[in-house]
Amino acid sequence: MVKKYLAVIPARGGSKRLPGKNLMSIGGHSLIGCAIECAKSAEHITEICVTTDDQDIANEALKYGPYVHFMRPDFLASDEARTIDVVLHAVQWFSNQGKDFDAVVVLQPTSPLRSQENILKAIQLFEQKDAQAVVSVCRLEHPMEWCAELGIDGNMEEFGKTCGALNRSQDTAVTYRLNGAIYIYDLSKLIEVGGFFYNKKTFAYEMNAKESIDIDTYEDFLLARFWDEVIENGIR
Repeated sequence: MVKKYLAVIPARGGSKRLPGKNLMSIGGHSLIGCAIECAKSAEHITEICVTTDDQDIANEALKYGPYVHFMRPDFLASDEARTIDVVLHAVQWFSNQGKDFDAVVVLQPTSPLRSQENILKAIQLFEQKDAQAVVSVCRLEHPMEWCAELGIDGNMEEFGKTCGALNRSQDTAVTYRLNGAIYIYDLSKLIEVGGFFYNKKTFAYEMNAKESIDIDTYEDFLLARFWDEVIENGIR
């Protein structure tokens, strides 16, 4: 059976660290536009939904197609609103229209270097593994053993317990972090749990550091724009 996938692109307007980031441009497209174009090019995706509370973002999204089906209600537009509630609200909206899906693909606009190939391979992994979820990750840049809290006065006592100053990085375990680019969840299980989950039926889709850039600050944006120009010029 061919699965039906709903792509949900959450784009709230009230970013405090980088105001207006979803409308910032990389490679000739706004971040919201990048996410929509990526979803449009993924043949497995049946429907696309941009969920936003911001009219400027909605207007920009509509330049790419009829994917703003509603304006996000106020109770889902606050700093405290959870992404899972935004996603389930979108799912319920479509269900009310008589449209149901097997899985949801969450694509945050702040990952503009995520590619069509990334989405297709993540969906392929989801289906091959008969997974309940697939979540994108990338390798940690440095070993976990090199991380610890500082004391109140800035002392490094905790580093002495965990770091192991004589340990070489190649002797430490390879660890990964969530990169925020792709989340795929079986809808029936997601609704049952009522939140994003990680279990033995959740599998990691690994992306490289460049593809994993998540724009939260202006420095992140400059780095993403640099890499986009490098790729565009064919430099590897």
